[in-house]
Amino acid sequence: MFKTINGQRDAGDAIGGRDGLYLLLKILSERNPGVLDDLNRVARLAIATAEGLGLDEDDVERIELAARLHDVGMIAIPDTITNKPGGLIDAEWTIMRTHPEVGQRILAAAPALAPAARLVRCHHERYDGRGYPDGLKGEDIPIGARIIAVCSAFVAMMRHRPFSDAITVEEALAEIDSCSGSQFDPHVAGVFCGLVRLASG
Repeated sequence: MFKTINGQRDAGDAIGGRDGLYLLLKILSERNPGVLDDLNRVARLAIATAEGLGLDEDDVERIELAARLHDVGMIAIPDTITNKPGGLIDAEWTIMRTHPEVGQRILAAAPALAPAARLVRCHHERYDGRGYPDGLKGEDIPIGARIIAVCSAFVAMMRHRPFSDAITVEEALAEIDSCSGSQFDPHVAGVFCGLVRLASG
């Protein structure tokens, strides 16, 4: 990640990018001490899926960065919503659904992190067009965001949250299979599930 290509400016951008990444991850971990394990897991799965899809190195690096920071906008969501047991009311969901846009604005403010900003904005879009914040559909959603959507959902399903219990790997894969073509890009979901099953087998 953050390759040095030619000269001083690229090296400075790379250092600034690492510093910005570590700072944001530190802020997230101070607010939610367990979040780094989840973000690292999402990033590893996203890298493997992107490589499994044959994406080039620059795309894989951009996807890795976005995967690590996809929920940075949660900084702006009150704890009373993120830690609420049970379901959220409509007004709370409206606030919760602002986090991809907040995340985009945060990353767009740092030149070295800006390439990941659109992927962060789009990671809650759905393949059937029923996601947010823009209601994008199918291949109008950036491929990196389609990858992160699958990987982050898988990791989320396998941890206990205030409003749901953790489930097993096979149960999570079955859920992704069942949402393929609606919530998730079917090709991305197929490659992802195949890689996880191969690694688990």
